Amino acid sequence: MRDLKNCTSVQDSTESVQTGIFAWYGFTQPFEERIELIKKAGFDYAMLWWEDETYFEFTDRRKMPEIVNSYGLKLDNIHLPSDDTNLLWSCDKNMREKQTAKIINWLHECSDAGACAAVMHTSDGSGIELDLKHGFESFSEIVKASEDIKIRVSLENTSMAKYTEFVLKEFESDYVGFCYDSSHDFINGQSCGKILNKWKHRLFNVHLSDNDGLCDRHWIPGNGIVNWNEIIRTIRETECSTYSMEVFTREDEKDMAPLVF
Repeated sequence: MRDLKNCTSVQDSTESVQTGIFAWYGFTQPFEERIELIKKAGFDYAMLWWEDETYFEFTDRRKMPEIVNSYGLKLDNIHLPSDDTNLLWSCDKNMREKQTAKIINWLHECSDAGACAAVMHTSDGSGIELDLKHGFESFSEIVKASEDIKIRVSLENTSMAKYTEFVLKEFESDYVGFCYDSSHDFINGQSCGKILNKWKHRLFNVHLSDNDGLCDRHWIPGNGIVNWNEIIRTIRETECSTYSMEVFTREDEKDMAPLVF
């Protein structure tokens, strides 16, 4: 197993900040072509979604980190699929255990692929009351697996951020931390930077994008209402040294050349 301190995503806070971007940025292109353009655009890191790609040509998710590395890019984190996340809190023991096992299997795959951090949602949807006792049981197993595998689990703030905060409070582990999504945090009713400040001591990763305060637009930072002076100032107070964006094209940007975007 790899030692956590040797992972490229864990850097000394004195090192210069580097930039990353999610492998899907709004243009329909083969996976390897997108990775090549990310390198040409000057990024240092790429982020991945942990599912096979089938459009244009099949790309096995297990091969994606290798392709990223072949272009001289580093892997910031891998985002686990978020479908059925609420099953982790289900009263149905069989469904809960199946979903937990699925997450743990993905963690093994990500570790085998060389990833240092896997991002996951703790819940899906809004206005839903989930069972804390059963969620605690599921995340107990996930946390134990992450510690055994030595891969960081980075929990993202979504519309029901209270469940992410619940898990962070319950599990104080070097392998469990926070992934801050700025766009999620500036949709009407969210914390607008407060959750980042609260959990900055546990910050592992960032997903930076902008919006209009109404929907999760994934706009380029600066094109919306996110308070970037505050957000960047807070991130600079942490050990997170990779500023990674999760951005898609607006309608008026779809005609741009991908490299220009």
